[in-house]
Parts: sequence; structure tokens; C-alpha cells
Amino acid sequence: MVGTGGKVMGKRKHMAGLSMVELMVTILVLAVLMAIAVPSFRAVMNRGNVVSAVNSLSADIQFARGAASSEHRFVSICRSTTGTQCDIPTGGTHDYDVGWIVYSYDVSSTGADQAYVAGSSNMTLLRSTPQIRGVSVRATDANIFTFNQTGQFVASAGRTGLNFVACPRATVSDASDTLGTNQAGKQGSLLVLRQSGSLTVTPLPLTSSCLL
Repeated sequence: MVGTGGKVMGKRKHMAGLSMVELMVTILVLAVLMAIAVPSFRAVMNRGNVVSAVNSLSADIQFARGAASSEHRFVSICRSTTGTQCDIPTGGTHDYDVGWIVYSYDVSSTGADQAYVAGSSNMTLLRSTPQIRGVSVRATDANIFTFNQTGQFVASAGRTGLNFVACPRATVSDASDTLGTNQAGKQGSLLVLRQSGSLTVTPLPLTSSCLL
């Protein structure tokens, strides 16, 4: 454009960007979305941890049953913090989230529910599951449990099966012995092992405790 006096007038440039008000509104919207998304994400992570723990225990129980039937031996599972020996607590803590082992041994007059002995010519360590984080897993008791040559749970007086309860802890990386919580959005799971050897998994009723 040519102005008066023959001078060339430049075009005014338009500066694009956010005003302070627009920036504040954007930050507020992001904050609201984060406040909604983070708890939901945590709930998904917690639930995923519970499912993973339940699947791991269920898979080892089913594996133990199958191995007992195919090998015609006793196959036992016990709580284990080391992965190399059975840890039977003397108190009332029946936590399996510390880890467990699966092992087999010959059927003999010694009977079932024998503790694993590393290096024993009669015993074979089949599987070892390490500590589970973010989930508490409590059982009816923490004694050794065994499957016989037909894949059935070896019962004893007053013990014809076992229950396990898995509940999410406050954080997904929590490796303490803290009992998890069972509430909406953070629901636990109940595993029931019957004398027949069958195993069922159901959601833990929200009125139920994570401690058996």
C-alpha cells in the first residue's frame, strides 16, 4: 500500500497466541480432567494387579493338580519367601503374597503335606512364584496343601479345602505385608479350592473382609 507522500506502508502483523485468561482456563480444564482420570487409572491398575495375582495362584494350583495326576506323585504348594523352602508361620498371618513354591514327591507311608527339602532325592521343585506387589493374598491357613495321584485335595481333620482372598493395596508397588482393601472400584477376589480339586474364582462381596 502506498501512503501519502509516496511512502510504502507495511501490513500490520497479527500475533497469534493464548491470552492469560485462555491459558488459565486451559490449565483448569486439564486439572479437572486429571482429577477424574487419575483415580480411574489407579482403579484399573489395582484391579489388574488383583487379576494377575489370582491368575498366577490359580494357574499354579491347576498345574499342581495336573502334575500330581500325570506323575502319580504327591504335589504340594507351600508359602515361601525364598523360593527354596516352605515358610509356615507360627502366628495367625496366612499371607501368600510373599510367594509360594510347587513341588512333587513320592507317595509313601510318610504321607502328604511334607515340607520341601532342597537337595532331597525324593523331591522335585516344579515352580517358584516370587513376592506379589500391590496385592494382599490371605488364605484360610498357611499350612502346606497337597494334591494326590487323582488330582484331589488331600483333606485332613477339619480341612477339606482352602479359601484365598486377594485385595488391592493402596499402591500398586506396595511390597509390605499390609492388608489390602475391598471397596467399590478396588474390589477383591475370592478363590475357593474344594476337596475335589476344583477351583472357582468370584468377585469378593463388598461387605466381605480381605482377611480370612
